[in-house]
Amino acid sequence: MGVLKFQLTSPDPASRLSELRQAYVTGLDRTPSRVTIEFRQGVLLCHRESSESGRLFTPWPVEGHGTPIIGTATLIERREPYNLAVELARGKLNDIRNQMADWCQMGLRTPPELDGLLRRATASFITAATISPDPVASYAAAQVSLSATLEAGERLVEAYTAQVLQTRLVGGVKLPTQLAIALDGEVRSAPPGVHWPQAFNAARVSCSWRTLAPAEGQYNWEGLDAQVARCRKWGLALQAGPLLEFRAATLPDWIWLWEGDFDTILSLVVDLVRQAVQRYRGKIPVWHLVHRAASGDVLGLSEEEQIRIAARAVQVARQTDPSAQFTIGVERPWAEWMGSSPFQLGPLHLADYLVRADLGLAGIAIEVAPGYSAPGSHIRDLFDFSKLLDLYALLNLPLYVWLAIPSSMTPDPRADPAVQVEAAQWPAPPDESSQAIWAAQWIALAVAKPFVRSVAWSQSTDAVPHLYPHGGLFRADQSPKPLWNWLKTFRKDLLV
Repeated sequence: MGVLKFQLTSPDPASRLSELRQAYVTGLDRTPSRVTIEFRQGVLLCHRESSESGRLFTPWPVEGHGTPIIGTATLIERREPYNLAVELARGKLNDIRNQMADWCQMGLRTPPELDGLLRRATASFITAATISPDPVASYAAAQVSLSATLEAGERLVEAYTAQVLQTRLVGGVKLPTQLAIALDGEVRSAPPGVHWPQAFNAARVSCSWRTLAPAEGQYNWEGLDAQVARCRKWGLALQAGPLLEFRAATLPDWIWLWEGDFDTILSLVVDLVRQAVQRYRGKIPVWHLVHRAASGDVLGLSEEEQIRIAARAVQVARQTDPSAQFTIGVERPWAEWMGSSPFQLGPLHLADYLVRADLGLAGIAIEVAPGYSAPGSHIRDLFDFSKLLDLYALLNLPLYVWLAIPSSMTPDPRADPAVQVEAAQWPAPPDESSQAIWAAQWIALAVAKPFVRSVAWSQSTDAVPHLYPHGGLFRADQSPKPLWNWLKTFRKDLLV
């Protein structure tokens, strides 16, 4: 057993205890490990199974940036507690400076204001680290350092995005990256008069098990047929899925009769995959077969059983249509939930395991929904999103990024009632303007990464039942949100 100790120097630590209980520790493999949080006389104790050095990540409020998750630098165990605010400032500043050095070595030209922000962040960190006899002043200086560092990180990634896109567009050749819209529901539920190719060059059509198999042994292909025909008519590159999603709302009601019966569920999945892929053989080139495997309890299946089902689904699909491409998808890709979960593998290691199994996977889909409750992720900054994409690129497969960002805090009667917008995580209550700003930054960054094959907006409209509250491009009355116009310009200027 090991323990990392941190002195809480916040002026009001009591109000933050619930946030600090979400803290987790990662090792060299960057996977969150199980940790027990204890508070004792103003000290945060992180009890864990390993005694090796690690990084603590915790939600931490920073003025102007909400309450993102921030990590310390790598720390060893020691008798004296670390100053948590100081170590978070050190960790974030270290991450930004190291990344900037790497990118500058590759030719990045940094904007003038970036140097000023980093000088301010460094000076404030030095003050915070050397004024320890005055905990209030140390905390205030650490917060100033964090604010400047987060701002510097955003400026750094914006410069990187702009220059990479400019370089990739040299010669006037537009980018082949697919910008996709996820189309849920029936064709007639789409906003009237909307011409999707104005903003997108691809579409991901919904094909949940619940929709395709309303009764056991009976399949209904009418809705999917219509969506496929419409996308082909419009010339949109076609993706379909997820076909099997380990989430209760996407599973048919009758499947629960077989809850806990692994062999029967596996045989039913095999039949679903074979029937769907065979019917659309030669028509759907990319299938997102399995999503959210081994991320939580569903159907009474263990972590190992969910993984075995995912692997078998890919095998059957490839046998049925060897010419198609098949992916698996992961949710909550930063895996902050693993610290309190009985599941051990985590999304990155799950993807790595299936890649190494030589199943013939053609890509990994990453669902990113910042500032939502599960299956969304705790809010992060643009810099952390860039680091996440680079991390999953180590799998040496193309990435498919699925993105959802809220546009309101008001009740959304068509959304999944179990999913909420986490207001406390955002710098200000999300609105349609902030949705457009965040989406523009995150989509442009993802498109700039050469290993990202596709970026998909996860919800087309708030008028049909959907997962994430106010995550659509169109309002419940089917009028467009500001993001729609930005997407049209971005698609016209940059993408084939």
